[in-house]
Amino acid sequence: MKNKIIARIVFAAVLFFACSLARAELITIALTGQVYMIEDSQHIFGGQIHYNDTITGTYTYDTSTPDSELSDPSIGAYWFYSTPCGVSFTVDGFNFRTDPDNVLFSVGVGNNEPLWDIYSICSRNNLPLSNGVLVDMINWQLTDSSRSAFSSDALPTTAPNLANFDMDYGLSIYSGGDNEFLLRADVISATVVPEPTTLLLVAAGLLLLRKPKS
Repeated sequence: MKNKIIARIVFAAVLFFACSLARAELITIALTGQVYMIEDSQHIFGGQIHYNDTITGTYTYDTSTPDSELSDPSIGAYWFYSTPCGVSFTVDGFNFRTDPDNVLFSVGVGNNEPLWDIYSICSRNNLPLSNGVLVDMINWQLTDSSRSAFSSDALPTTAPNLANFDMDYGLSIYSGGDNEFLLRADVISATVVPEPTTLLLVAAGLLLLRKPKS
């Protein structure tokens, strides 16, 4: 009986390590926000999006991506050019997504900048809306004036802790030109989405550790 218990503990440790490996590269973070600004003089949204409406979605990046800003140790700039990296957000039936055939997505980290720590994401190539209107940019930026949010400019492997930042510039979705519009939303939650492989491994571990029936 004792050997079985030890074997289960060892296997659980192996599963935990495997879960860590499964999440070592791709990470997806889910955001929930509330719309606080709508500029739509061209009636792109037909009055469907309102103040305080909920916007939800995710962004994905590869944590093994190297920093492209090596000349400044306080700035991390991480660029992504292929799927599944990018963003996808939905509000009131409108979808705002990175173009999977032309990904240009970045995650930025500023550590001990002169005035603050900075966290940002930005998608520059995006799919048009269902009504054909182009979406020029989707971005989100957080700042921390105490400069204690980060200890380095390394690409985070977890969701940003909103409590560590005192300024949220909002999730912004913008288009210019003849079909100009601007949406801004306060982000109220940011959480990591478990990868399917991780969920399977955790489930297997729970089954193994389940106390056998006598």
